[in-house]
Amino acid sequence: MREVYSRLASRQFVRDVGALTAAQFAGAVLNFIQGILVARWLGPDLYGLAGLVMSYPGLVYTFFDARSSEASVKYLSEFSATGERDRVLAVCKLGYTVDFAIAALAFVVVLATVPWAAERVAHRPEVAWFIVVYAMAFIPRAFVGTSHAVLTTKGRFSTIAWIDLAVNVLRVVIILALVLAGWQVKGVVWGNAAAMIATGVLYGTAARRTLRYTWGMSWWRGSWQALRGRRREVLSFLAYSDLNALVGMIPKQLDLVLLGYFRGPTEVGYYRLAKSLSGAVGYLVGPLQSVIYPELAKRHAAGNSEELRSRTRQLATRVGLPLGTMVILGAALSPLILPPLVGTIFLPSVPILQIFSIGMATWLYLFWLRPFYLAQGWIKTWVKGMVLVSLACLALWPAVTPLFGAVGTAAVWSITMSVGYLGLYLGSVRRPSR
Repeated sequence: MREVYSRLASRQFVRDVGALTAAQFAGAVLNFIQGILVARWLGPDLYGLAGLVMSYPGLVYTFFDARSSEASVKYLSEFSATGERDRVLAVCKLGYTVDFAIAALAFVVVLATVPWAAERVAHRPEVAWFIVVYAMAFIPRAFVGTSHAVLTTKGRFSTIAWIDLAVNVLRVVIILALVLAGWQVKGVVWGNAAAMIATGVLYGTAARRTLRYTWGMSWWRGSWQALRGRRREVLSFLAYSDLNALVGMIPKQLDLVLLGYFRGPTEVGYYRLAKSLSGAVGYLVGPLQSVIYPELAKRHAAGNSEELRSRTRQLATRVGLPLGTMVILGAALSPLILPPLVGTIFLPSVPILQIFSIGMATWLYLFWLRPFYLAQGWIKTWVKGMVLVSLACLALWPAVTPLFGAVGTAAVWSITMSVGYLGLYLGSVRRPSR
């Protein structure tokens, strides 16, 4: 019986991951084409400037972001399994409220600091309003986090795949059309902002329909009183998710801002292209984690600790290892592939891309590690590990970036992330499941 269930679960896992990966692969191809064309059309200076314009609002938003979707997935999975409708709706209401409050707060902060950001980070005072426009798009995008959690919990992975594909097509079409029309940096910013707004609307609509179909009510009808007895636990998980997002902001967002501050838009252009191309790994990691997290959370809730660890070993050897190896092989071929695509003017991006690929391969091999920690309730330990990674980046970048530029910045990220993930992996092996 257990073997039959295992086969069925495995097939469902493959179908779910396949749907998301197909959409992500299509999105990756579209974004790759967009990135190559926009980089060629704008050149390193304007391409880097576009990255700086969008990185500052992203940095501010991530500073406040509570990552409520992670708490939502954990508790929606649990409360859905036990049929507790009131608690399901309460978790949704809490998640949406937190996300919109954070988006509004981030917009106010960007609005207050935009003159400084345009002058000192982007080195172009005239792009101040571009920064404001991009920051404003985070408000409707606030629908995404909890809506994604709702769809994930109910297994609506095909819906997620279609939304992601539609948004990627919309983004690429708008950006290419506007840049071709001569909008340059403004076209890149407006295209990304429009896609963010569309993402929020589509996810919010899909989640609302799913909640009404499953539970017969909309999320705003939920009452926070339903979380009585679990409120402290939920808020504690949410607080640590917020801290995790905050410390994760440093290795993910601060690099572009510091590189722009110390070295200027041109070097940011080389760095951004390499980071964008290597970041295509996220199109694989995202679907894998989205599918495996609810499964691991349910196995943990059922007390199947041995099956939980057996599952992670399968994921590491059968999925993570082959894919991580492919990333390394692809990086080795990048000197032959990249220059013909973007031109020799972007040749300095090649070593940066190869350095990034080391950290990305480690992340891909251990893609299951973060969902495993969260499912076990070890979020405090995970946050502590990410704090150490972030502190290492924060300590090294101000010294390394002015001297070694984009190459040094990428090396710091890749080394600290790889060491951090390997340390957390060793910790998970030695720590008994509960």
